[in-house]
Amino acid sequence: MIRLANHPDYRITYHPAPAPTEKLMITFGGQPSDISDTGFGSDFAMKNGWDHVFVAQRRHSQFQGLHAAVFRTAVAPLCTAGRDIICYGASLGGYAALYYGGQIDARIIAAAPMLPAWKGLGLPAYADVPVHHKHLKHSRRSKHAPVVIYDPVQKRDVQFLNQTVRPTYRDIREVALPFTGHTVLVALSNMRLLKKLITSLVVDDKIPPLALKRSGDPSFHRERAKALSFTHPDFARQEYERALAARPAKSTINNLFSLLVRMGDKAALQEILDSCANDPDPQMTILPPMLARAEKLGLRVDHGLPLAS
Repeated sequence: MIRLANHPDYRITYHPAPAPTEKLMITFGGQPSDISDTGFGSDFAMKNGWDHVFVAQRRHSQFQGLHAAVFRTAVAPLCTAGRDIICYGASLGGYAALYYGGQIDARIIAAAPMLPAWKGLGLPAYADVPVHHKHLKHSRRSKHAPVVIYDPVQKRDVQFLNQTVRPTYRDIREVALPFTGHTVLVALSNMRLLKKLITSLVVDDKIPPLALKRSGDPSFHRERAKALSFTHPDFARQEYERALAARPAKSTINNLFSLLVRMGDKAALQEILDSCANDPDPQMTILPPMLARAEKLGLRVDHGLPLAS
């Protein structure tokens, strides 16, 4: 392990392969990550015997403290002629793969790329995060068409693609997977398709055929419910219930709870409250804002429900 650059805002760490290899996989931390030597994609790259560089950001900085020139200088000794360099990341890391991959003319694999502080999104939670990076189309661009894996039902993801990625790379190679959610790689992993897809892209630079598992997959049912919750609430309710039957999840149970509040089904809400009160699974926890809404409806919430973290 060799630290190529170390700073309070970032760390760039090189993990040489045990044997010579033409492939260099550079991966980037996601939104909740912090300074570290390994992270997203590290195990995958090293298990495959590829040279690996992990790029970490200070939590909440969204890579804005890592200047493009600093990145180029740090990895330049590894980017020798004839190397197959792949930049790979998801969400915030997917954005970083696009931005920094363009700096070194790398192949790029970006899953649901997102820069939450991007002003075009207008997200209040990130309004105070400064954006120092240039727009992708005004920065260095790779000669290789990026591969972007995303869910076309995710409006914010599509908005970011339309504002930043598509204007920059007209030849973008899109892998559109409806109802897989923003965490599209998690959905693919649950379907046992992630390794197949990424390995094919890295080794052969090809997008393989993907037979998505739909019925019984929690991500599919949850995301379809979210998409249809306002137009087809009864069907969305069934989809949330299918998702919970496949895998309990805090986000799913609270989305279902919110839907039932809008539908005014007090009996179903009380049933959920009672069930969660006796369920030891921490994923079956109703969050405080939902409990407050339940109290306003006159429901019983004093069952010693576990405090949501």
